[in-house]
Amino acid sequence: MSPKDQDLNAPKTHGDADYSARSAQESVDLDRVDAYDYELPEELIAAHPSARRSGSRLLVATRDGSSLAHRNFGDLLAYLKPGDLLVFNNTRVIPARVMTHKSSGGAVELLILDVVDPVDSELDTPSADADARSSERWTRPAGAGGKVAFRCMTRSSRRLRPGMELSADQAALPPFVVREYAAGHALVEVAWEDSAVALLEQAGQMPLPPYIVKRRKDMGEAETATAADQKRYQTVYAAKPGAVAAPTAGLHFSDALFEELDALGVQRAFVTLQVGAGTFKPISAERLSEHEMHSEEYEISAELAEAIARTRAAGGRVIAVGTTSARALEAEARRQTPFEPGLRRTDIFLFPGEPFKVCDALITNFHLPRSTLLALVAAFAGYDFMCEIYRSAVAEKYRFYSYGDSVFIR
Repeated sequence: MSPKDQDLNAPKTHGDADYSARSAQESVDLDRVDAYDYELPEELIAAHPSARRSGSRLLVATRDGSSLAHRNFGDLLAYLKPGDLLVFNNTRVIPARVMTHKSSGGAVELLILDVVDPVDSELDTPSADADARSSERWTRPAGAGGKVAFRCMTRSSRRLRPGMELSADQAALPPFVVREYAAGHALVEVAWEDSAVALLEQAGQMPLPPYIVKRRKDMGEAETATAADQKRYQTVYAAKPGAVAAPTAGLHFSDALFEELDALGVQRAFVTLQVGAGTFKPISAERLSEHEMHSEEYEISAELAEAIARTRAAGGRVIAVGTTSARALEAEARRQTPFEPGLRRTDIFLFPGEPFKVCDALITNFHLPRSTLLALVAAFAGYDFMCEIYRSAVAEKYRFYSYGDSVFIR
């Protein structure tokens, strides 16, 4: 056994004793949010991606909890076999962070959440029961004399007022006009004949997660996204615009790695889940069962349905690349008629006690404490083993969060 492999059936060392006692399932109320807390040294938060996409580290964990192996992401192929199916989220991150200013000069930051019909738009975000809409709304031109309207979160020193004009800092564009405002959320409108994406490509920048922005600030670096971020905070297979956060497990895959997977006979398919700002929303309730989960739009294609059926028939594994892929697959598996092509919304919340119906394995990055994503990992791997994975990752100084390293739970 490699020195970097751990047999978790072996007796615990003295250094593990306190952690093991804390994480023993019989002594922890798994519905309490504080059960999903852990300490992370600030220096382990990745401020930048690895030099190469597949150059990150990979912690490989057997789902039965028997072992951990510390590898590089390129070693993933050693744990896959012909006939396995990798399911990726092919959403495309939009340049959703728009820096603007009032006529008085005061700065206003907009985080674009959605593009809506200017005629029928409302400030409230869609409910989980609302009909999903095609991501084509981001690329559809408004037409001559048209307007583009956005729902967004706002940050400014003073509240905004309807009718207020906000000028983009980055380009000479028509102003963003505030139509509605309430508690840090606004509906803004721009006179624009091209598509919403074309507008944001001129006015916006990559919406880096707040923990990356904070980490860079603490390191004395600029808080704004760089030219490198425009490329690296996007998967190589991103296709359908609409996300305000990247499906980060997919950031490790390169075109060269895809060629190796093809040669091995590993299949790949795509689901689209438009990752919203809710992915960063902390759990405000004391118990998971009391948390109001955010809703996100996802799309199932006929090709995905066929790939899953083919994999199941051949005895292969369905491997979700990222929690967003897993969330869409598991939401779909719970429908009366699962995997029929179409658009939907889901507010599914997967935490311990919720079985996985379609995902056999999971590739994911390391997530924030007290987050719904960490609860999802605990649901898949088991709470005790999730704790062991994270303890080992911290001890081995893995890099955490969006630009960090990855774990393969198989």
